[in-house]
Amino acid sequence: MLEKDKYILVFGSKPNSKIPLIEVSNIYAANGASEIGAYYKKFYPESRLISIVGGKEFERNMEVQRRVLDSKPEELICRSGKIDISNYNFPNTTKYSFFTNYRGLFFQSFFFKKNILDIIIKETYYENETMNKFKHMYKCFRYGLLNGASTGFFSILYALKKHPESKIVISGIGMSKGTHLYNNKNRYDKRSIVDRKLILSLKKKYLSRLITTDINFAKYAKIQIWNKETINEK
Repeated sequence: MLEKDKYILVFGSKPNSKIPLIEVSNIYAANGASEIGAYYKKFYPESRLISIVGGKEFERNMEVQRRVLDSKPEELICRSGKIDISNYNFPNTTKYSFFTNYRGLFFQSFFFKKNILDIIIKETYYENETMNKFKHMYKCFRYGLLNGASTGFFSILYALKKHPESKIVISGIGMSKGTHLYNNKNRYDKRSIVDRKLILSLKKKYLSRLITTDINFAKYAKIQIWNKETINEK
């Protein structure tokens, strides 16, 4: 294994997150965190940037869309539905692939101890009130809206799958309530609760390969904290 393949980076958009100073072959960035991936490539231009987006989030959230397009990723992956990328100004060399909602859930299920059952059970934590739980789960099954992990967490899972011999270094994904760099509203709050439940059900063979720059995330999930040099706080 090449030294630069020892670690793989996954970026999310949590404010004030430390960026590891380490050469890697591949960078995965969730939604608007592609902007951070492009910033990182100024230090290591040979790294490949893979942007992972939610279909609706990319098409409807102009802040996300702009950041992804400006980052000019080598690869674009839509984790929920198909995007017609011919409608957008991506480089001709950008590789594109997508997951249907069903295939995305099937992919996620292999990482958890109880497979798809874990995803269903943890989704019930999206709402607090009993009646709201029933309404939410009804919509999930009736309209195919069961998402499972957030796009940030999905990016971690994808990196784990694609690079089975590498450690996955996570920056900007805390799985806690709060805003994004590009979004002042706490739109992630409910999904973060699901993520926090799911990370505790991640199979040990995957959990043992995760490293984070977020000390609270490290303590909660009982994963290794990154203790080497960082570029800055973004």
